[in-house]
Amino acid sequence: MDATFLGATALGLASIVMLALGWAIGVLGKLGLINQYRAHPERYPDSQGLGTWTGYTLAASGLSLGLCAVAWIGTGISEDAVGIWAGATGAATAALALLGEARYRRKPRSATGARPDR
Repeated sequence: MDATFLGATALGLASIVMLALGWAIGVLGKLGLINQYRAHPERYPDSQGLGTWTGYTLAASGLSLGLCAVAWIGTGISEDAVGIWAGATGAATAALALLGEARYRRKPRSATGARPDR
C-alpha cells in the first residue's frame, strides 16, 4: 500500500471518530464522555451549553481532518501541508476545548469568602 493512502485513511478514520464524538456529546447529550464533567458534574451548572460547545468543537475538528484527508488524496497536497493542517486543527481543537471548559465552569468563590458590596 502507498504511504499517502494509509495516511489519508488514518486521517479519515480520525475524522469519523471526531464527528461521532461530536454527535454523541452535542446532539445525544452524552456528557459523561467529557472527562472533567464526568469527574465533577457539579462544577458545570450549564451542562447543555458545555455539551453544545464541545459537540461543535469536535465536529469542526472532524470536518477539518476529513477535508485534509480528501485534499491529500484528491489534489495531492504535500506531506508538509498535511502536517501543518493537522497540527493547526489539533491546536485549534485543544484551544477551543479549554476555552469551553473555562466558559461553562462555575467560578469559584473568592479566597476570603467576602461578599461583594451591595
